[in-house]
Amino acid sequence: MGKYDTCAKRNKCSCELCNSVNAHPIEIEKHGARLLTVRVTVNNVCIDKKVAVAAIIYDKCHRILAFKGFITMACGDDECGTIERKILFVIPEEDECHPLELEVRTVANYIYPCESEK
Repeated sequence: MGKYDTCAKRNKCSCELCNSVNAHPIEIEKHGARLLTVRVTVNNVCIDKKVAVAAIIYDKCHRILAFKGFITMACGDDECGTIERKILFVIPEEDECHPLELEVRTVANYIYPCESEK
């Protein structure tokens, strides 16, 4: 698969590429005052289809402090799978960016979802 993840967890579902994909951070780990780990899970991903996933860190004033993204795909024999990934952030050292006051949002979408395969 090259730059894409190895096989992710698999489960049964109907695979509608032009529908939304739900991504939620499972857990936020705070390491000291300046490192933040976000565990992202994307469920019901169509097998062998590229998915772009991003995690966005907001401060208490809803300003974006940092964001990271990646492109991956689930593989396997079933119709759908699950993508799980840990993303590590280094947050600013300013006093106004206390880790307990941060908010994390995730977003995911298929890349070229409605194009037919060649």
